[in-house]
Amino acid sequence: MNRFILVLLLFALVSCENDSEQGKYRTITKEDFKEISITSEKHFFEEVINPSSIGLAQGKLLISEAWRVPEEFPRMHLINSSNWTYDKPKGKHGQGPFEITDAEVLYSPDADSFWIYNMNRRKLAKFSIQESSLLATEDWKFPEPMMDLWFLEFGPNGNYLGVPRESEYKIQEFDSKGNLVANYGEFEILEERPDLTKLQISLLMTGWFKGDPKRGLYVRACLRTDLLEIFNYKTKEFISITGPDSTLPEFQYSESKFGGAMVFDRNVTYRYRDIAFTEDYIFALYAGHGQLDYNETGIMAEQIWVFDHNGKPLWNLTLDRSIIQIVINDETNEIYGLTTDEDPGIAVFAIPEELMD
Repeated sequence: MNRFILVLLLFALVSCENDSEQGKYRTITKEDFKEISITSEKHFFEEVINPSSIGLAQGKLLISEAWRVPEEFPRMHLINSSNWTYDKPKGKHGQGPFEITDAEVLYSPDADSFWIYNMNRRKLAKFSIQESSLLATEDWKFPEPMMDLWFLEFGPNGNYLGVPRESEYKIQEFDSKGNLVANYGEFEILEERPDLTKLQISLLMTGWFKGDPKRGLYVRACLRTDLLEIFNYKTKEFISITGPDSTLPEFQYSESKFGGAMVFDRNVTYRYRDIAFTEDYIFALYAGHGQLDYNETGIMAEQIWVFDHNGKPLWNLTLDRSIIQIVINDETNEIYGLTTDEDPGIAVFAIPEELMD
């Protein structure tokens, strides 16, 4: 009897280990998603020239301009999502205090303000939603340990989580003063390219980094490979989702005094373009088009893949127009996206009822 119980215990342990590994690594196919077509309404604003980033705070849509927009124009715009009217410009171009050169909209925990990440200046800037001034009310220049960050999000505990440009680790955590606290997710050597170092792999797997501090969920979504990684801050575990295409893009690696760099073939297909969160789902904007294709057609991404928080594929929302970034309005159950047509604006999609059951 004792030997029989021991065998059962060993079998249970092995089963648990297999289930755990299956949960951490998932390979998907397009057939795993149920396809739903959704249509949109477009809103255009003459004040917005070349939008590159979108966010949402207190019912205000936050639209940032691409870095190449002339310096005399504001870097951001606030739009009233309740009636689709233009609210006010934000962000004076410059390198001085409270000025910015570019803006990536971050999660905004404050009721009357929002934060942006000024990547080129490596600083955070806080803006008032109510005040009419173009200038930020606060800004914070990164200390040396954070200077290599390309993407940054607020952590659940007042710290910062970021993705460095080149590192052996997927995510780094810094305290409120900019000191390195922890590294998460060391890159693994690729079986198909064992010659690549972990630093080179980090350059190969560049993409987007988005977070939901309220739920402690963060996602790394690769731009040129079918790899999406969900990081649970509470458990400090990653869930890696690969596929449908498991091949690596064509590239060449080069080095300079500024570090390594990957040069990709112009025909390489873009994969994930953006990430958004809701209480139950992760929305992943998927491209499926390359730069040459985009230059000819203006089409970048016409699909949103919906996963649960554990990475299970659920729906493929096929869109009636091409967009480049998304944000979710939980109160109205709408998806907002930046269009890629000749007169870029804001596309509004209603979230299908199937997702709200």
